[in-house]
Amino acid sequence: MIRASLVVIALATVAVLSAPVPEVPENFDDIPSEYKGLIPAEVAEHLKAITAEEKAALKELAQKHKDFKTEDDFKAALKEKSPSLYEKAGKLEALLTAKFEKLDASAQALVKKIIAKGRELHQQYLAGEKPSLEELKGLAKGYIEEYKGLSDDAKATITAEFPILTGFFQNEKVQAIVGQYVN
Repeated sequence: MIRASLVVIALATVAVLSAPVPEVPENFDDIPSEYKGLIPAEVAEHLKAITAEEKAALKELAQKHKDFKTEDDFKAALKEKSPSLYEKAGKLEALLTAKFEKLDASAQALVKKIIAKGRELHQQYLAGEKPSLEELKGLAKGYIEEYKGLSDDAKATITAEFPILTGFFQNEKVQAIVGQYVN
């Protein structure tokens, strides 16, 4: 369950980086340095290793995202469209799963809860129901509060395995942005 979700998250990141929007960089090297620092080294290496052909395959699959009802549907399409990218995604999934498994039980529970809600929202989106901005704000605020409520030990496991996430939550600029939109 978690592994499939992590691969979807990783591939969604790649899809965003490869989206044909003028403001979105086409290559990893085009990402502004202040944002590159937010990307874990292992993920950055994965992004740099994606070939032009794999990026094209991913763009094509991203355009068909509504056709995929489950993560397994997406993975099967990815494997058929680009076996090499499917293999790379599997390696990234294994890396993220290993890190997830090292988290404190309460940190894992929070991540599982967020993923479950993400799946629910995705299914609603596929059914034509889009959540309101207020609903999304409420969810974000609730998850931030739950993170803040984690024990120091739980936060320490997140820091150890996903230091960039901890840096994200502690970054003053990020907190200012969140404060603007999540009140």
